[in-house]
Amino acid sequence: MINKKLSKTLGPIFGIMTFMLASGITYTSAFADDTIAAMAPATTTTTSASASATYTDNTATPIKDYSIAINKSSEENGIKVTVNSALATKHNLKVTLKIEGITDPKAIEHNNSLFEVSYGDKDYGFNSIPSRQYADDKTMFLTLEKSNYQGEYPESGNLRVDVVLSNYKVNIGMDVPVDFTNSINKVFTKDITSTLPEINYTLKQLDSDSMGTTISYTRPKHKEHNIDENNVFLDSQILLKVDSNFYKLDSRGDSIGDDGTIIGHYSSKLPAYDTVKNGKDISVIPILYKVSMDHHDIISNSSNKNTTTDSVNNLTYEKEFSSSRGLKGTIYNVERNDNSVKVYCKGKSELESLIIASNISLNYNHVKRQKDATIYNYNRFISFYKDPKDSLGYIVKFDNVDKDKAATLNISSMIKGISTYKMGDEIKLSN
Repeated sequence: MINKKLSKTLGPIFGIMTFMLASGITYTSAFADDTIAAMAPATTTTTSASASATYTDNTATPIKDYSIAINKSSEENGIKVTVNSALATKHNLKVTLKIEGITDPKAIEHNNSLFEVSYGDKDYGFNSIPSRQYADDKTMFLTLEKSNYQGEYPESGNLRVDVVLSNYKVNIGMDVPVDFTNSINKVFTKDITSTLPEINYTLKQLDSDSMGTTISYTRPKHKEHNIDENNVFLDSQILLKVDSNFYKLDSRGDSIGDDGTIIGHYSSKLPAYDTVKNGKDISVIPILYKVSMDHHDIISNSSNKNTTTDSVNNLTYEKEFSSSRGLKGTIYNVERNDNSVKVYCKGKSELESLIIASNISLNYNHVKRQKDATIYNYNRFISFYKDPKDSLGYIVKFDNVDKDKAATLNISSMIKGISTYKMGDEIKLSN
């Protein structure tokens, strides 16, 4: 049982972590910089034939898009909702909506609006927080995503979309016939037979599809949090290596199986099906670590940051960072090109360098009166690889970055509370 003192410590920590997962925010920003980004003309424009508003996107995604075009609309009380496109795999669903006629973006905040999608008879999935992009003051593009680990989506059927905007007295529901045969059959699967004895996890299977990669695991039922006698929390992260590139897979929650066994998942948007299927050297690397339950070790002290503002690359970041637990790292170079940012980083050992490289995120700096979220694509398009010119260095690559926005690089404050790291045995999955 968790003692009373530890419960007081764990409560706020797990509460913060739950909020970050629920809101799609994985990292806290290391800096508060309200720099105004310069806006350049868009290079790519998608225009609806029935509206003058356009959605501008001057970035390029590293994932091949298997979405199907739908373009079905419904209008009520001056608000027009269009189902632009949709994509489904066996366990994931993504739908893009276009909402026109908005006069006040605050009128469709979370507490007075509802956006729901469902598909098939075995849709037991949960919705993530939708991502938003504003084309103008009256037009919003909304991306809804859903994970369904307990069921499977069918290849074809009716997709149900419901939009409720209470401030506009809008209640729109649409049934859309869809055929996802192509995307659902794009799946690469590998069985894994390996355990992480320190935390009693058994890795089961790797599944890679057109929306990313997932590794499933099981752990015994009624298992308490992994906390030792020194109030230190034991946890893990998974790195997937495909040829020379590394990808971090984050824990996405768990469920209870029929026998009471806990079933959990690590997942990431990268790499997706085509990358994994064509990979010649695939392996899984577990990273185990201990995190002190002391708030002072987990939450970094902002007054001790050594910040650098790189005007050439329009980036702000912490060039050197350390903690009382022994962490010592540096960002020794940064490159920013049209749609990508490369961050060169390292620690004082190979393992520490891996930990640092897998815990760097990016966010766009807040601009006054800007409606768009400052989170860079919820940090979905990140990979990293060895720096061939530095024995301990890694290069973290952020794809699909808006080249015209000022941004900040963040070092996860959680890793500054990590007291020990341990790399598990590399698990080879190649044919």
